[in-house]
Amino acid sequence: MSPGNVAVFHGGKMKLIDRRLKLTELLLRCSATLLALLALILIVTNTQVKQIFTIEKRAKYTDMKALVFLVVANGIAAAYSLLQSVRCVVGSMKGSVLLDKSLAWAIFLGDQVS
Repeated sequence: MSPGNVAVFHGGKMKLIDRRLKLTELLLRCSATLLALLALILIVTNTQVKQIFTIEKRAKYTDMKALVFLVVANGIAAAYSLLQSVRCVVGSMKGSVLLDKSLAWAIFLGDQVS
């Protein structure tokens, strides 16, 4: 063996750390999915009523383009987090799901966007 190819044995401690890391990632992704869905439901179901003299105006999220954008963005974030949660579960059962560096970079950039 050359000095650059030294075999390293970490034992069972690395498996335990890896398992905890995967569980933590899964919990964080599930909580992100849940929070994005809760925000989406809260915005969509909320209405406000304002009475001006005898006219009653009911406001919904569709009255403002910024809230419509927020609903769409929350929906995309929830879907992305759910997809990554499934990837985490499959990765925990089968082992590593990351096939190459480009997939790892795509996941990283997707996490940064959402």
